[in-house]
Amino acid sequence: MEISKALVVESVNHLKFVDLPKPKIGDFEVLFKTQYCSLCTVDRRTYKGTRKKKLPFLGGHECSGIIEEVGDGVVGVKAGDKAIFTSGYCMQCELDRTNRGTQCNKKSEMPPRAVFDGTILGGGLSEYLAIPAWQVIKVPDDVDLKYACLTEPLACCIHSIRKSRIKIGETVLIIGLGVMGYFQLKLALMQGARVIVSEPDPKRQKKALESGAWAVLDPTQEDLAQRIHQLTNGLGADVVINTIPASSIWMSCFDMLAPYGRLIAYSSQDEKKGIPVDFGQIHGKEFEIIGTLNPNLDDNDAAVKLISYGMIDMEQVIDEIYPFDQGKQAFDKACEPGMYRVLISY
Repeated sequence: MEISKALVVESVNHLKFVDLPKPKIGDFEVLFKTQYCSLCTVDRRTYKGTRKKKLPFLGGHECSGIIEEVGDGVVGVKAGDKAIFTSGYCMQCELDRTNRGTQCNKKSEMPPRAVFDGTILGGGLSEYLAIPAWQVIKVPDDVDLKYACLTEPLACCIHSIRKSRIKIGETVLIIGLGVMGYFQLKLALMQGARVIVSEPDPKRQKKALESGAWAVLDPTQEDLAQRIHQLTNGLGADVVINTIPASSIWMSCFDMLAPYGRLIAYSSQDEKKGIPVDFGQIHGKEFEIIGTLNPNLDDNDAAVKLISYGMIDMEQVIDEIYPFDQGKQAFDKACEPGMYRVLISY
């Protein structure tokens, strides 16, 4: 039996290397060989037990690789092509057909990408995957696959920025300069916005300024809402993008919005705790609360293009790269405070 090496979360704080059967592809499928896998927040939280996923868990959805084989009916990619894979869009439901694939409700009915008795999210922590052709996007030959593996998080931010409808000259406040904050900063600048970043960490403050932020504020040292109003002639920010999953931050966001302001609910909120909201304020100021989750297919296409054009410095968010046989060390490193992305190479 041909095997596919994989690294799975067997229990909380415990990883295990396993040999899975190498998947066989059918019509309209490709055999994807992983080259790089970035350890996403979901992977790390599942490993630490703060995100409740049924175990064992095969993660890895920020990946790049090589197409090793194509099935009948596959067009657009061939064996030997560099590629990334997207979310598990079924492309058969109304949501997918109307470019609302972030809410695809048929993903669980799709065939699994790997032969694995457990939960699969992405599956890129396995060496080989069988993936429907519409879930892969070809990457230009001259693009470094260590950058391409970060297509998915960049595409998530493209989705967010598109939904925020930023206009030239508007003021955008980004709360937190982690990976997603960095990408949203670069993308908001492309829209012609003046970007202010709220970030307490000195190293990340420096990165924000070097990356084009108009101003950087330290929320631990100053009243954020007061400073935002000072910097905007008393109006507030046109768009507030929150990347930090803390209820106290959500409650303060409305005080920083200008009339007609848009609050982008980007950060996931694992804690199922109610957050008080003054709907009179939302009504009176005509605020919008906009949820955003994952990318659609066209967001992935745009992300591949931005990476291939060299328009975003992807090196800025890669902390370290570990070989696959050091995957456990990679997870532990990724879970250290202050990390952006740690990659595993095959």
